[in-house]
Amino acid sequence: MSKKPVSDHADSATESHDDGAAKPRMTRAERRAQEAQQQLYKKRHRLLFILVGVTIAVNVLLGFVLYESMVVQTERDRVQQAAEERARQAASAIENYLAERKAEVQQWAQSPELLAALQGDDPEAVVNITSRLAAGSVDLIALRAFRPGEASIQPEHQAPLRYAELDLIRRAVRRREVLPEAAPIDDVWHLQYASAVPAEGEGKAVGALLASYSGDGINNIIDAGEDSSGKLVLHQRFSSSKPFALRIDGAGQAAPAATHQVGSSYLSVEYTPSAALVRQSKELPGMWILVLSLAVTLGLVASLLLSRLLVRPKQAPAGEGLTLPKQYVDAQAAPKTPEDTEPESFDGGALRQDILDIEVIEEDEDILGLDNSAPRTPAPAPVPEGREVPDEVFRAYDIRGKVGPEGITPALARDIGMALGTEVQEQGESSIIVARDARSHSPELCEQLIEGLLASGCNVINIGVVPTPLMHFATFVLDETSSGVMVTASHNAAQYNGFKMVINGQTLSDGAIKDIRSRISAGKYLTGDGQEQHIEIVADYIDRIFSDVALAGDIRIVVDAGNAVTGVVAPALFEELGCDVIPLHCELDGSFPNHNPDPSIEANLQDLLAKVRETDADIGVAFDGDGDRLVVVTPAGKIIWPDHLLMLFAKDILSRNPGADVLFDVKCSKQLNQIVSGYGGRPIMWKTGHSHMKQKMAETGALLGGEYSGHIFIKERWYGFDDGLYTAARLLEIITLRDQSIDDVFAAFPTLPSTPEIRVAVPEAEKFALVEKLIAQGEFQNGKATTIDGLRVDFSKGWGLVRASNTGAEITLRFEAESDAVLEKLKLLFKRELKKIDNTLQLDF
Repeated sequence: MSKKPVSDHADSATESHDDGAAKPRMTRAERRAQEAQQQLYKKRHRLLFILVGVTIAVNVLLGFVLYESMVVQTERDRVQQAAEERARQAASAIENYLAERKAEVQQWAQSPELLAALQGDDPEAVVNITSRLAAGSVDLIALRAFRPGEASIQPEHQAPLRYAELDLIRRAVRRREVLPEAAPIDDVWHLQYASAVPAEGEGKAVGALLASYSGDGINNIIDAGEDSSGKLVLHQRFSSSKPFALRIDGAGQAAPAATHQVGSSYLSVEYTPSAALVRQSKELPGMWILVLSLAVTLGLVASLLLSRLLVRPKQAPAGEGLTLPKQYVDAQAAPKTPEDTEPESFDGGALRQDILDIEVIEEDEDILGLDNSAPRTPAPAPVPEGREVPDEVFRAYDIRGKVGPEGITPALARDIGMALGTEVQEQGESSIIVARDARSHSPELCEQLIEGLLASGCNVINIGVVPTPLMHFATFVLDETSSGVMVTASHNAAQYNGFKMVINGQTLSDGAIKDIRSRISAGKYLTGDGQEQHIEIVADYIDRIFSDVALAGDIRIVVDAGNAVTGVVAPALFEELGCDVIPLHCELDGSFPNHNPDPSIEANLQDLLAKVRETDADIGVAFDGDGDRLVVVTPAGKIIWPDHLLMLFAKDILSRNPGADVLFDVKCSKQLNQIVSGYGGRPIMWKTGHSHMKQKMAETGALLGGEYSGHIFIKERWYGFDDGLYTAARLLEIITLRDQSIDDVFAAFPTLPSTPEIRVAVPEAEKFALVEKLIAQGEFQNGKATTIDGLRVDFSKGWGLVRASNTGAEITLRFEAESDAVLEKLKLLFKRELKKIDNTLQLDF
């Protein structure tokens, strides 16, 4: 038998190489150590690669952020500062000019000769004195003095006297603060300033001095500072009305405008930078490059250090060397074979240094961002079993129904609070204003509503028992929020209640109200711990109206609050305006013992008509249950329905704002359309409902809107929400300026034979379907149908309307015609068509 060569033996201690040299064979332990070392390098390289990638991504993001802050934002700031400086310079120069004119007028008003002339009986003496005072004045067009109550409209004068100038004179006579006003006249504008002429040693004024200046003085100031780096606009703005541009100079739209108010005036200067100014403000990116380079360098160095610090052997307790992985410990504990025997020259310490336990511990994973948790999502809180969410109380423009198990309950009020508070927060606000009316169940419903709001995490600003207009007012003037909710059933009877809601300045209607119900049904609420605070708003509201409205004469007014919530505000407001107030049913009583708080029903106005006759008052006003509706009665016993009020307001507002939109609902007289067009406005017919009208007001930018039911919306000088109290104040201002009785004022407007609202009971679940059938099946010959809200049919000599009420279980009808005979024919036509749809209807008209 042949033997194998010794060199082929498996246990040979040496390995043969081509060069003839022999290399000692690696033991299993050495191979494991080498593999561990290679794994260490791989993990370090992998971690280094991740860290470098993260560093690059972070520095890209950092570069973008730094570029925005160090380059782009610096350029923006420079442009903005330049624009603000130009606006400030122009505003300061105009302010100085106005101060000089003010001092000039006030010096003239202190003239003893002028005082004596106004106290005398010679009108010529007053004219002569003002002519002498005005001699040599810069830019002065006219200087006129008036005794109290003597000023009247002078449209043909070179410096016309209109309502705005009469208001300046009236304010001056009453010693109120009077700021200069710009008055556009044709293609130019004048500057008007009024000052009281004080009596010697008395606070009273014997008259007022009105100075009319040319606008050339301010135009020259603007021309002197003219440059090509932007556009300068001189605005005038009163209260909440839109700003009016008096002068536009230059061009520019390359950056946001800067605005500076002209002190002690209604004027402001707006400066918009041009592209030339933007180019002048360029910022070099040198500092940005330096900072970013340093950040990249530091990031790469940190990545290298972290890769070594995070991937390293675990240290054993002191004096025990390194802790080996479990498989190596097991290997050491096992009986050694000859193959495992280490050569005598092997250094056992070298093995311990090379065999490493390579693990990324949990803390390291956190450093690398590998343990990110998902955001918490609140779990739904379903409606308790056995309680239904009634659908019929969630109406087109509020939540409203009878208080009781099948309608409005305290539990539902709390759910509404949870849902509304959630909706408010999801739309970016953290607080909501809460108010209530004087109904007997409003305190408990309001308490539960607030509890729900607070439980949703929404903060509550409680303004107490006030009319709905004050809730809307608070959303405009309080800084904390523009959302609000009012606990009220408006004009409905005592057994009703509900909620009117505003979020982010938008009154909820239709789908948005149904969304509240859906949220309640699904229990999709946020939860938290909101805070409640109480704020008094009545005094601020009265002061705001007092600063806006001035009456030119004394007036006696009867105020019928219907025992509803306007009783806490209306008498005080009209007394503050200088009226002799006779309160009627102004004591709060949620049972409404005298009549329902619905002034659109003639029967509810009989107490007011009688009181006006009894006290020989100049006017009577009636408000609904929450104060956002108004109906007026006259000494002659005439009811001025809201569509005729709109005619007077349209004439007044359009005289200052030609071309403005005027909004009205489908129940209004066709005469209103003609009046608006005749005074240069644009008439727009729209759906009935306060929320629908507010949305359309915002969409069109209309300055005036109204409904036949009594909601009137005034945007000029006010905020555009429906406010019966402010509307009444503006009406008194117009009447006292005209020096006519209210009956004479409204005699100028055409009146056609018409009906008030006719209400026919129809079950809640059937009313809308009935109207839809009438639209589809009704035969109205050659009439023109309008179906934006129910069915209105216009004929050449009249019109009729049928619509489903959004606030009660009824349909409402109204008719107007050129004669009583045509009116009766229209009633018979609609009665016939309705009977075809449902012959059980009680049509008693």
